[in-house]
Amino acid sequence: MSFLHLKNKKTEPKYTEPHTATIHKDVFDTKPKTEKKIVENSKSSLMIGEGVTITGTIKASNKVTVQGTIDGDIECNSVTINTSGNVKGKIKTETMTVEGKAEGEMNVNAVLNIKSKGHVNGKVFYGEIQIDEGGKISGEINHRNKDNKQEEFK
Repeated sequence: MSFLHLKNKKTEPKYTEPHTATIHKDVFDTKPKTEKKIVENSKSSLMIGEGVTITGTIKASNKVTVQGTIDGDIECNSVTINTSGNVKGKIKTETMTVEGKAEGEMNVNAVLNIKSKGHVNGKVFYGEIQIDEGGKISGEINHRNKDNKQEEFK
């Protein structure tokens, strides 16, 4: 099941007077009120629902949760790939938790957490790693020393 939830969606008020009504005020003087909100340090997140497939690049400022399939790149602060999630592509993030499958080039600056049903395959750079019993990792695996900048995929 997948869904899309939009927050702060504004709807225009509907005109409810009948067409034959007499209007005594000038309706052209009223301008629609618009608000501009500046969102700073929001806790926004993106969820790719189960059954949804996205091909392309995702750039987000905070968290991306994958329950569906992504064939492309992800760049954000935190990635969670749930049990039904599957990602093929480049991932650049601070923290990553894998319960499903991730394949490609991964640059995890802080903590890579592979859960018991998680599988990671590809070229992986990580700061710290946690692998639960049953979790799998294969490919080229490189520890990233915080003091030394190591080669990073482009």
